[in-house]
Amino acid sequence: MFPPFIKHEANTSKSRPSNSTILSPSSASPASAYISKQRRLSQSPFQSEMLSLELGSTTRKDNKPFYKDKKYSRRSYSQQSKWLKLLLILIGLLFIFGYISFFRFVKNTPDPSYPTWSSKTEGKAVDVTRDQIILYRIIGNDLPPRHKEGQTLSNLQFILDHEPHFPGTKKLFLLNRIIDSVNEATIIRLLDSYGMEYIRVPFEQKEYEQLDFQLEKFPNPDFLHSDDYRRYSKVSKLRALDYTYHVKNLYAMNNNGGRNTAIEHGRNIPNARWIMPFDGNCYLSQNAFEEIRSQLIKYGDEIKYFVVPMTRLLNNSDLINNSDERPKTPEEPQIIFRYDAKEEYNLNMRYGRRSKLELLWRLGALENRRLNRPTVPWEPLERPYSTDKGNFKNIGWVFRLFSGNPQQEENKKEASSIRAFNRLLAIQSSLDSLDETIARRSFHHDKPFLYNEKILTHTRYDYWTKNNRVTSVIDQLESKADLILEQIQKKLAPISSTTNKSDSPQFDAVPEKDELGPLSQNVTILTLAHYFLGNEKYGRGAANLIRVHFLNEYAVEDEDEYNSARRIPDDSHLLDFLSDQGYSFPSLSRVPHVVPKYSNNRILNTSDLTKTDISSLLDCIRILRHMQVVTHKEYIDLQAIAAEFLEYLVTSPTGIHLAQMTDHRGVLYDLQVIAMAAFTDDVRLFLRVANRCRMRIGKQFKEDGSQPYEESSTRGRLASSMNETQSNIEWRAMLHYETLNLQYWTLLARGIQNAGIAKDIWHYTAANQGQISHSVVSHLRKYSEALPQLTAGDAAFVKSRLHALAHMAQAAFTHSHFSNTPIDVSVKERTAADKEWMENNVSVFGDQWDLLGEEKDFDDSELQHDILKLMHDDEVKGRLGIPSFWMLTSAI
Repeated sequence: MFPPFIKHEANTSKSRPSNSTILSPSSASPASAYISKQRRLSQSPFQSEMLSLELGSTTRKDNKPFYKDKKYSRRSYSQQSKWLKLLLILIGLLFIFGYISFFRFVKNTPDPSYPTWSSKTEGKAVDVTRDQIILYRIIGNDLPPRHKEGQTLSNLQFILDHEPHFPGTKKLFLLNRIIDSVNEATIIRLLDSYGMEYIRVPFEQKEYEQLDFQLEKFPNPDFLHSDDYRRYSKVSKLRALDYTYHVKNLYAMNNNGGRNTAIEHGRNIPNARWIMPFDGNCYLSQNAFEEIRSQLIKYGDEIKYFVVPMTRLLNNSDLINNSDERPKTPEEPQIIFRYDAKEEYNLNMRYGRRSKLELLWRLGALENRRLNRPTVPWEPLERPYSTDKGNFKNIGWVFRLFSGNPQQEENKKEASSIRAFNRLLAIQSSLDSLDETIARRSFHHDKPFLYNEKILTHTRYDYWTKNNRVTSVIDQLESKADLILEQIQKKLAPISSTTNKSDSPQFDAVPEKDELGPLSQNVTILTLAHYFLGNEKYGRGAANLIRVHFLNEYAVEDEDEYNSARRIPDDSHLLDFLSDQGYSFPSLSRVPHVVPKYSNNRILNTSDLTKTDISSLLDCIRILRHMQVVTHKEYIDLQAIAAEFLEYLVTSPTGIHLAQMTDHRGVLYDLQVIAMAAFTDDVRLFLRVANRCRMRIGKQFKEDGSQPYEESSTRGRLASSMNETQSNIEWRAMLHYETLNLQYWTLLARGIQNAGIAKDIWHYTAANQGQISHSVVSHLRKYSEALPQLTAGDAAFVKSRLHALAHMAQAAFTHSHFSNTPIDVSVKERTAADKEWMENNVSVFGDQWDLLGEEKDFDDSELQHDILKLMHDDEVKGRLGIPSFWMLTSAI
């Protein structure tokens, strides 16, 4: 099936475009035998085809009036007018009814001016002489910086205004998956205004959304973080990245797909002999066309393919001002196909990757280019030489209209390199922009990344309805919140906003700030206490921790100052009578709009940031903003701070080194970056991390679920911290770090699932059959089978480490099941078995509402070992990858 063919016949006069088809016995041509079903955008799709006839003028040739004398009375004139109207109507009806059958006969009758037409008996096909040229212009999307934005429309306007009409030639425009519907509608209106015909190949968003990146064809897993990739040049790196967009490029750009659509469409036009599927910015001058046409006539019986060299213009007006002479044509040529030519463009060659060169090479037109030599192992191979190799001839020339950037169009080697580089940038930027546009229809930066809003709401309802298990957990949450609040009130008192600024301590004298892990835990506990208990003192405490430790602001007190919500603290009360007027009344915020700062220094340690998961902290900031405990200005300032640290993680040597880590540190890096990208509304970066992080799966996990790199990393730590390995310490260290890696992976998967704008990574299957879900189940299964043989202390240690992981993994399985996440056929049975095992054995590690991990995991005597000190340090500083009171927020 072809895309809808919308036919608009035009009068040959450019000044009087007409959208109707006028047929008569003397004007019918062979082209009229091919009339597609057509529909205008402004017409209903159910409207039947209309026949427009020009019946001629009703004006008499002698220009004499229908009455002779002005003495005619008004009555006699009126009677004569009525009879005249009736007579004209009668004649018109007789003419129409008598002419319809004749018109239908003419429509299917050969034009006498074409003597080679041979009329068959009625009901049989009519032979047509193939002598027409079909000139297609394939119009695609603008791709800045390769093209100037809007160049497609401006160049199309130039073609319609200035390109000559060519005899024996039919011009068609192919709208090739225009992504912007407004741009496409503008192009259609422009073509309609000139009465031009066009074919539309639509862009279907649902089809595009099913496509994925190519991540598993590289020589090594996680290739984009490998040393080989690091040693590539900038262009080589860009080409490697370009390959990951291969499938998306093939659909959205549809470069060779559009060309082949034009070729197939031309073959089905009965009288078409030559098909010219030219790029949308190609322009033919009169002399160029005449030479092409003369060569087609001269050599067309023996040759099926004609190659038309191209030259690039720096100014379109040169075509109008200069004489029409043959220019130098060093650029990539266009190809003309005879209607019976068998060759087509390779649909597996994407835009920017030899899309046209491959066919030119197969025909033998590029003998100096050795395209059969593979440049990189992951790219698709070119087809062998065509059986029609050598059956081509170079003829004429064609102009490529100006793209908008003169540096790219000059006939220099540097310009060619700039074009290639900008083309790759433009393709990736265009596809990233398309993905972002689709994602933003459902993404909101103030929606929690890790926490599930529905679960939070349902849990609060359960608490209000006295669910015993939920009540028990929230009672413990309240106890911890009270303890934290008591501690922070003493610590923050010296720097509260009620303190006289002249008496307040300098920045260096402020009590030592918490490290990021404990700070994140405290903010999380206080925020959840406020959310579930409704007591504002907890939210105020959480907000003050954020103010002091992130914004360098004074803490806001809890009495009149907190509730006053004044814009600027005022020492006098001369203007108190205005406090209940204007837009600020009643208060839109629960805190002052501007809180004074005690320092401008950044207080967050970047090395601490690279070791601690802050995804739950960022979610708590969102919740505090929703409850109006943090002001809008403060929220924006926090986004700006997060954006600075995000830039540090993405561009600094430390961040890039972390990204290349092959153990849990690399996964934590991805989790940090994607959480901050969501918080700062950087959707494009969010999608990039969500898509590319899947490349780590094949490197970190084997088919059996083992974690070779995490195991190797842990053994390295053991070797450096102990002279002699002790089995009791070794298995604990292995459990700790392997679980930590899986915990980060599970949090990353749950965050992506909650966002709902990227492919689910939970069941993603790497080339080596590695999966996150299978590795988590294998890890849990291994220790569940060992539990009966362990001592009570060891069993408690195992459960405390695996309790949260088991229930979060169960939630990830549940989400993937209900969202119908596609699963690789090769591992479908294994995945179903893993899901069943989780459902049957998740309770082995404790009930969801149990608060495990509160007991002491290590004796003081054991902490003499460095590896155990590191593990204990992770536990104390909140670096286990387990959000505080996770069962209330994101488990199921």
